[in-house]
Amino acid sequence: MTEFKIQLEDSLVQKFGYAEVDSYLKELVKKLYLKLSAQELLQDLEESDLENDQQWQNARSSAWEQEKAKYLITQ
Repeated sequence: MTEFKIQLEDSLVQKFGYAEVDSYLKELVKKLYLKLSAQELLQDLEESDLENDQQWQNARSSAWEQEKAKYLITQ
């Protein structure tokens, strides 16, 4: 694990308060983890070939058969 030590102007901490600055930094780190996860997911999607995956095609077809009544207009 990497530890970061940052220096902030005292005026910044005085204006917003230690707790708010701490909360903001923690939230920023959460967003970075989310960004990393999204990038990994996109890479996995690019590497998988769902169009030629028979199990995926069967699941997709089954889901459509189960849900199509919600989307098709019947006369």
